[in-house]
Amino acid sequence: MWKWVLFLLFCAFVALETAVLMQVGSRLGVGWTLLWMLGSSVAGLLAVRIAGLQALVRIHHKLRAQELPTEELLDMALILLGGVLLIAPGFVSDAMGVLLLLRPVRWVVRGMFRAVYGELLPPAHPAPRPGAPMDDAIEIRARD
Repeated sequence: MWKWVLFLLFCAFVALETAVLMQVGSRLGVGWTLLWMLGSSVAGLLAVRIAGLQALVRIHHKLRAQELPTEELLDMALILLGGVLLIAPGFVSDAMGVLLLLRPVRWVVRGMFRAVYGELLPPAHPAPRPGAPMDDAIEIRARD
């Protein structure tokens, strides 16, 4: 059942993207439309690089504090998804990609993800000490 729902959603997205692309292309012209799509891809790559590096710094700080960077990893995944959407040709995907690069939007999406899939995420507990034997990691897991 879910396969068909996802397939229909994908087809609707492609149809919407094509319709918007045709409308913009007819108003701006083919050259300007292609230039806009190329520019948005380059801007997307730069934005993902900056936002991704910021997320990596936050992940590094969490790991140095011996905490699991669950929120930061979700943030990184959303940044990556935003970058893929920006690189993909089309205006609807560009808009969605830009939204995912905005921190407040990612905060809302993370909250929705936690509400739906929260039980699948690991609990927030300290990571094992650096250089500690694997038994410490198993012991921490066993206490949870």
